Amino acid sequence: MRNAAAADADPALRQLAATRRLMVWFAAPMALLLLVLSGLQYRQRMAEAEAELQRAAEQHAQDLQLLARPAMDHVQDLRRLMETLWDAPPDPGPALVRALAPQHRGGRPDGVAIPDAAAGERWGQVWWSALDDRPFEPAWLRRAAAFVTQARVAHQRAPGFEATWFAGIDVNTSFGYPWIATDSILQSMGLARMQDLAPVRALASQRARARLARTPRPEQGSHWGSPYASQLAGHLVVSHTAPVFAGGELVGEVSLDFRLDGLQASVAQWARPGELAWIVDAAGHVLADSGRPLQGPSGPGHGDEHVRRRWQERVAPELAALALDVAGPRQAGDWVLVSAGRAGAPWRYVSATPTSALRERILPSLLPNAALALALLLTLAIGQWLLARRFVLPASRLLSYLRELSRDHRAPPPALGPRWQLWVDRLRETFARQHDSLQRERLSEARKSAILDHALEAMVSTDAQGRVVEFNPAAEAMFGRALAEVRGADVATLIVPPRFRAAHHAGLARLRAGAGGALLGRRLEMQALRRDGSEFAVEMVLWRSEVGGEVHYTASLVDISERLQARQEIERQRESLRQTEKLSAMGSLLAGVAHELNNPLAIVMGRADLLEDKLAGSPLRDDAQRIREAAERCGRIVRTFLNMARAKPTRRAPLALNDIVRAAADMLGYTLRSHGIALELRLDPTLPQLMGDADQLGQVLLNLLVNAQQALVPTGGREEPRRIVVATGVETRREGQAAREPRIWLRVQDSGPGVPPEVREQLFQPFFTTKAEGLGTGLGLSVSRSLVREHGGDLVLETQSGGERGASFRLSLPISGEPGAEALPAAAEQAEAAPLRLLVVDDEAELAEVMRETLEGAGYEVATAESGAVALALLMEARFDAIVSDLRMPEVDGAELWRAVRALQPPLAERMLFVTGDILSPAAAEFLRDCACPALEKPFQPHDLLAAVRRLAQEEVHGHAP
Repeated sequence: MRNAAAADADPALRQLAATRRLMVWFAAPMALLLLVLSGLQYRQRMAEAEAELQRAAEQHAQDLQLLARPAMDHVQDLRRLMETLWDAPPDPGPALVRALAPQHRGGRPDGVAIPDAAAGERWGQVWWSALDDRPFEPAWLRRAAAFVTQARVAHQRAPGFEATWFAGIDVNTSFGYPWIATDSILQSMGLARMQDLAPVRALASQRARARLARTPRPEQGSHWGSPYASQLAGHLVVSHTAPVFAGGELVGEVSLDFRLDGLQASVAQWARPGELAWIVDAAGHVLADSGRPLQGPSGPGHGDEHVRRRWQERVAPELAALALDVAGPRQAGDWVLVSAGRAGAPWRYVSATPTSALRERILPSLLPNAALALALLLTLAIGQWLLARRFVLPASRLLSYLRELSRDHRAPPPALGPRWQLWVDRLRETFARQHDSLQRERLSEARKSAILDHALEAMVSTDAQGRVVEFNPAAEAMFGRALAEVRGADVATLIVPPRFRAAHHAGLARLRAGAGGALLGRRLEMQALRRDGSEFAVEMVLWRSEVGGEVHYTASLVDISERLQARQEIERQRESLRQTEKLSAMGSLLAGVAHELNNPLAIVMGRADLLEDKLAGSPLRDDAQRIREAAERCGRIVRTFLNMARAKPTRRAPLALNDIVRAAADMLGYTLRSHGIALELRLDPTLPQLMGDADQLGQVLLNLLVNAQQALVPTGGREEPRRIVVATGVETRREGQAAREPRIWLRVQDSGPGVPPEVREQLFQPFFTTKAEGLGTGLGLSVSRSLVREHGGDLVLETQSGGERGASFRLSLPISGEPGAEALPAAAEQAEAAPLRLLVVDDEAELAEVMRETLEGAGYEVATAESGAVALALLMEARFDAIVSDLRMPEVDGAELWRAVRALQPPLAERMLFVTGDILSPAAAEFLRDCACPALEKPFQPHDLLAAVRRLAQEEVHGHAP
């Protein structure tokens, strides 16, 4: 018995020894990890402290922007006031005239000043110097009165301003507020008399004009100067100056002095203990210093030499070489330097903090964490030792007993003492119950398998992760996969089409999260995937089950592809019937009208083109050109109606947007003229082609033009000029804008009442309309924007600038390809070297004659036939390289002629060109699709015919190439 117990205890003792070794190996890395974490925490806290410095600098930079903003706003207000009242200043009144009237100093004409200082402090002053014997102009006195009134208001609402001055550029007249003695001004400038001011004023005018040459816009011409000692009270100030324009000419400058003692007080308040802070302007002048404040004229080193000292002369040597526009915190020796500024603000905030000061702040916060980590490590070691002694050894023996029970549920239990005896009893009872439960589950699984195996519907069961658990024989037959092949695989990769797999995984995730319960128990129609990759429709019912604590999802699937096909066929037949009934009358009418119009139009266009060539150099050539252009316009109108009547899928091809605009203008031209609306086209002739569907873009343009027409309906009996402007162009990329594909824009602008602001946001919403009942459905703009966005563009309502009336819609589209030129010179050379023999077949003798003359003029040998029967007879007697035939002819039409030629000369049947005005008819469209021969729609221009024949000639040459 003792030997058995010792044998049983050996594995546990070995486990205990292994636990001790594990504790040692665990403690060493933990200690190292604590050191690394402490170092990382130190670096993080240091980074946080530096980030805090940067945030404080950003806040102070914002405060500086707020300090400078009133001065900038006041200068701009004064500038706008002077520009507005320059030519017509208001009457200042007698009191202000007397106060500001210039007086000669001592009877001398070399300068004027205000005689009464008390009045000057109230009204300001006018400062005039008669240097060129010109008298003082009264208009300057009125301007001074308006200026001083506004300047006084600026000083009252912003006490930090020192003085406000206006100086004329080419006239020696200045005025400002508050009053400054003339002698004081001259003394500060180092001048003895007013006449010495001329060179100074000339130099100032030259510099002002040079500044404005670099920044021509007035609002950008304002600038901040360098600091200097004020002439008023000796304070250090910095001036903000803006130019004044009148009649497009520079007439003066408005200047405002900003006192720097406010900046000095701010930087002294912002600087933390041990920290140095400065306020620096864009030129590098230090305006405020927390360590060494700038002094006025009463202090040591005052004057320009003191206040103009730059950054490098006022900071520590290790900081002097650094730039002021540092990005983020920057280390400089034992200092951390931060700088911040704001766009539009004239000053930057710069601070330098010793690294030792930051270290003293963060080290106390690290000690508690380090002590806590060491205590945690010690607690972990003690707990590991107790765990090994009291739990690992008994647990090891219990696991040994568990392994025995797994092999034999009647294995004898070990003696582990009263603390563990409860676990031993529970294990023995659990395994006994499990044995009984397994027997019952085997019987239940056998019954379920019998039901699943003989079910007519496909049954697929997965676990919570979507892995296949069950796949009954009906599912094997439906999807073409065996259970052994799919068990454990992801059900999405087996039976879900690729485009739906992302949605399947998302729905499975919602089911696991408990948010997809609405899908359970419902009949759902979806697409499934067979083994061969084919898709079919199924009806699925999904339910959730839980077996042994595991969640399973089972789907019952029925193949409904035949049912859906029958339903789709019925719906397709219904839609076809509706489309047939809808277009039967229009199609028949348009087909007949188009054929009857296209033949004479083709004759007119061809004859006019030939006549135009024959009348070259004659005054009658312009008449022939007008005839041709009128016929081309009729052809475009007919072609537009045919394109609208055709039911065809979306087709992207290179197109010219200007042609679509002209076609729409031709279609709506009569309607607009009858309503008294002028249509103006401003089309860019250099507009490149773009890839798109011409019918859809034409629909968008027609919607915009009809909306503009309806917006111009006169109301209230008041007649106003009504006009619609359609313009096109190419967008140009602005400076600083990211590179992108060039875009074409189109603008439709009317002179109507415009769109009210309260409905602009809802204008493109479906079913929203501002028209009266019966005039609109509210879908035109919504559908138009959808079509444009399908082309990669956008349609927006532009904001009208100034006092413009009406609405302006702007369409922009990307250019997806350049127009390709036809590469036909080689074919042309072949044609010149060996003229091709062509047979022209058309029952319209006049049209056949026009085509013959056009082709013979290009160097081809041409024979004509007035019917298909005559053409077949000619083919028996002569050889032809290509055939140009009408499609709709009596007796033997173009289709019968092609079939006969294919039987007689198959290569020649591939080089037939059909000209017809009946492309709209289903029979004609089907024939052209089957024969794969090119077609030319009537009416056509002679160069279109020559281009089509050249393509046939090129094919003929390539077909005979070795």
